[in-house]
Amino acid sequence: MNIRESGSIDILRVIVHVIDHQQHTQAEKSQSEINVSNMDSKVKTFITDHIRASIKNNESKLAKFESRKTFTQKAINGIIQDPDSNFVSNSKDIADILYSVTPASAAPGCIVITYYTNSIETLVAIIKLDNNDAISYETNSSGTYELVLKGTALPLPSKSNKLQKCAIIRDTDTISEQEWETKPGLIVLDKQVSNFSLFFYQDFLKAQFLLTDSHKSEKLMDGVIKYLKITPLEHNQKHVVLQSFGSKIINGEEFTLDEAARQIFSPYISSQEEMDRVIEQLETIVLEQGIGDTSLKGVVTPRIEKVLGIHKIKTLENIQLSIPSEYMDTKVTIKPSQYGDGSDIFIKDVKIKN
Repeated sequence: MNIRESGSIDILRVIVHVIDHQQHTQAEKSQSEINVSNMDSKVKTFITDHIRASIKNNESKLAKFESRKTFTQKAINGIIQDPDSNFVSNSKDIADILYSVTPASAAPGCIVITYYTNSIETLVAIIKLDNNDAISYETNSSGTYELVLKGTALPLPSKSNKLQKCAIIRDTDTISEQEWETKPGLIVLDKQVSNFSLFFYQDFLKAQFLLTDSHKSEKLMDGVIKYLKITPLEHNQKHVVLQSFGSKIINGEEFTLDEAARQIFSPYISSQEEMDRVIEQLETIVLEQGIGDTSLKGVVTPRIEKVLGIHKIKTLENIQLSIPSEYMDTKVTIKPSQYGDGSDIFIKDVKIKN
């Protein structure tokens, strides 16, 4: 089952707890769940859209728990396996764990714990929301916190929003021992300006990212760029090196950093000793970016396209081309058509990949 399949989200249970170190010495917990059937339709839509947007966000990452014994994971498994008995009590435990690891300087906010189905499997979403001008929370007469919309611009996950925390978690008891290291148990979206946010996925969830080739390709490029800033190569040589790594990614090649670097740097380095030193230094910098391991299959992402200066062309006939800027006007030229109001695209001296 693909955990990124958002499908038709059907919210079954929702509860809200408050995490506010400035006003409370512990998590302020709802005593009961929200009645989903009576929930404000706009709030329900907000939760549904937030889950779907978090799953599809380019910066969300597949992850696994450090072990089967982590507290948040066990609480989630209990909810999914027996929601009638465990939803409220386990959600309180989750709130206590999050409060205990949240820095005292963190902005006041709440967590929205949602038990839902995507028509394929049942999952739990934990959304952390800071109190803001668009959405807040207040208690009703029964001591239950409810979300209250205060504005029309809802804070859904977006590239411009620097503060996003959401986890989509499945029942990890369904993951076999053979699958544990490779099958994702959760999706994590954890964006913040600084490493201050590490408490969410490291301390609270105790999760480790399972990086996709897309993420690894980006981290490889980040490391190569950082390395090239400190190398004695000339400017044009640095450009060629960056574009060479980029070509491997664009072509979807499977490679290790070691073999790629030896091939790419060979025109500039003559001695084996110097090559080994360069490879070691480059690998150290790339690993610092969090690539995990240095073997991957190249995948082009919008971020990589921006780094490499990729030109995209899409014709009215639905012909699409992605062209590295270095090949524009050399291997690829565009000229006005002699036979109409369109354009002619000429491609020369290229190798076609089967």
